[in-house]
Amino acid sequence: MTQIAPRPTTVPSLALAPAAPPAPAHVSRVGTVARFTLLELRLIVREPILVVSLVGFPAVMVLVIAGVFGQAPDPEFGGVAPDDYYVASYVGIVLASLGLITIPVHIATNRQLGVLRRFTAAGLGGRVVGASHVALGVVLGVVAGAIVLGVGNAVYGIGFPERPLAALGWFVVGLACFIAIGLALGSVLHTSRMATALGNLLFVPIFLLGGGGPPRAVMTGPMRTIADALPLTHVVGGMRAAWLGSADEAHTLWWPLLVTTACLTVVAARTSPNA
Repeated sequence: MTQIAPRPTTVPSLALAPAAPPAPAHVSRVGTVARFTLLELRLIVREPILVVSLVGFPAVMVLVIAGVFGQAPDPEFGGVAPDDYYVASYVGIVLASLGLITIPVHIATNRQLGVLRRFTAAGLGGRVVGASHVALGVVLGVVAGAIVLGVGNAVYGIGFPERPLAALGWFVVGLACFIAIGLALGSVLHTSRMATALGNLLFVPIFLLGGGGPPRAVMTGPMRTIADALPLTHVVGGMRAAWLGSADEAHTLWWPLLVTTACLTVVAARTSPNA
């Protein structure tokens, strides 16, 4: 992972069109969030290292790791082919990269450069900014997950999910969990250097133990215990169980939901007027 230095930025104009008949309040808020989300996407495109870390690293790793272990079913991988095992897993790894690195570094960089302050001065409230960060995470997570899945499928092939609705449900749970983690980290880390350092420090062990490294069957007892405490383990395990039909994956729905709730509580406390 590469350290990301603050980059000079010019915030695109937020000027509105000439006055028109007022729209209903909820329509106006949705339109504002949509415009601000597009603005955030334009800003994040100017940070190519973030895009590479979100998509490039997982895509390259799934090609390498899946290729190392081959395509024959293996009992250490729950009786499924290792390439299928890792292609399904790395969709979850993308979400971890999104929540631990991409979102917090983006928010911290904008705060450090005064971009968030300019948004506030332009009349955008904290709820609009927060909603746009959520929408940004959804867009990035869906696109990055689709790219990694497409790359893995093109090279190794992967069957249609055994339980497609369950696989989609676990993806949504993981996306919500790691967007919440990213927002929480972004709310407490004030510089891009801090966010990059902590994000990388957290990502590497979570990546290795949460589904991107060795299979659970070959882990030592202490490493398995640590892995069980990671929300990524349960998200990836649930996705693999739904996608591949394996029954021995560690996955508990309440744990990533609890982590999501805790992180959103932190965000609410940090962004409240009295914080």
